[in-house]
Amino acid sequence: MSVADEINKVIRKITTSGEAHQVVLERVFDTDAADLWSACTTAERLSRWFEPVHGDLAPGGRYRLTKSGTEGDIQRCEPPQHLAITWEYQGNVSNVDVQVIPTTAARTVLRLIHHCPPDDHWETYGPAATGVGWEESLRALSLYLADDPRCAPDEMEKFASTPEGQELTRRASDAWGRVDHEAGTPASTAESRALRTAAFYLEMNETDENDE
Repeated sequence: MSVADEINKVIRKITTSGEAHQVVLERVFDTDAADLWSACTTAERLSRWFEPVHGDLAPGGRYRLTKSGTEGDIQRCEPPQHLAITWEYQGNVSNVDVQVIPTTAARTVLRLIHHCPPDDHWETYGPAATGVGWEESLRALSLYLADDPRCAPDEMEKFASTPEGQELTRRASDAWGRVDHEAGTPASTAESRALRTAAFYLEMNETDENDE
């Protein structure tokens, strides 16, 4: 897994509308829209690269991710194009949109938009914390679609604690810091928020490794 290639495979954006900031990621996958949609919305397939999920995965239903405890409502489900959910974690509520955009018969863009409130977490970490976390998920999805066993959640955790994985975390955090600055955040603030994000993820991964 090339660190430079992984960094360059993700398009990162930040927008602001109303009272929320939108952290936007785009990545191209070598599969058709129906397969990509299935990988992102089928419980059995999600458990292979993301998390085990339970609930009523249909409009009006609720889901729960069994490892992190994240849960929420299914607000829109329009196969194979658009999924909209609430993202409820430890009392904080935000919204996530997933858009599946075919470019050719065998290539598809996944655009993920996480609508983040301007709370203390945003002030501390900026877009990097949200962006880095979703980048890890999209990387696992890419490995899964390539039938690479490194997509499994436990294998992704192991990789994150390796020197290569740590470098990827630092460079992804730095990339989001640059996007943060380009969106209007003062350079010193954007850099500080990106560095805090990298430190958080690196410490978390080190803790996970020591617990094994």
